[in-house]
Amino acid sequence: RSVSSFPRHAGYLQADAACLRKWREQLGSLPGRLKVGISWRGGVKSTRTGLRSTDLRDWLPILGVEDVDFISLQYTECHDELSALKQNHGLQVHHWQEAIDDYDETAALVSALDLVISVQTAVVHLSGALGKPAWAMISAVPEWRYMNHGETLPWYPAVRLFRQQAPGNWHPVMESVARALERLASTATDVHE
Repeated sequence: RSVSSFPRHAGYLQADAACLRKWREQLGSLPGRLKVGISWRGGVKSTRTGLRSTDLRDWLPILGVEDVDFISLQYTECHDELSALKQNHGLQVHHWQEAIDDYDETAALVSALDLVISVQTAVVHLSGALGKPAWAMISAVPEWRYMNHGETLPWYPAVRLFRQQAPGNWHPVMESVARALERLASTATDVHE
């Protein structure tokens, strides 16, 4: 009946332990101190994909943060975008299709990451259910699940919201997320060694 009645939790789902070990090992082979999963497109036309999706090029302020390894959690075809990002900007986002094709594997990969940054899509809900820290970029006219204001969600304590102030203008959101990520990366210790 009220926001305070929602239970605080550290996740109510758990990834398969063997899959989690495998992804932790895979991520441990990458050089950055932070391992961050990203998803930049969500939904389909009937679920307002145009309002809640971004272009990967919009993410350049975020993807330029040093000492961070970025991992694609994008479930739509993205090979060409990732190749263009590497060719045109020298930035690599790792993409392991086997982690996307099987949701048990997706859950294990998300659990092995330090953070997830995403537009409004299923990976935000998965992260919240697993209790994994996630930063969700929310459109100016959000789906009801993301409420109309605030930086938190009562049902997912680990999710922080970064809200768009004007429809279609993602630049301030990207800059805000990039600054927050820079602060996080500057204080992170390498937990993957």
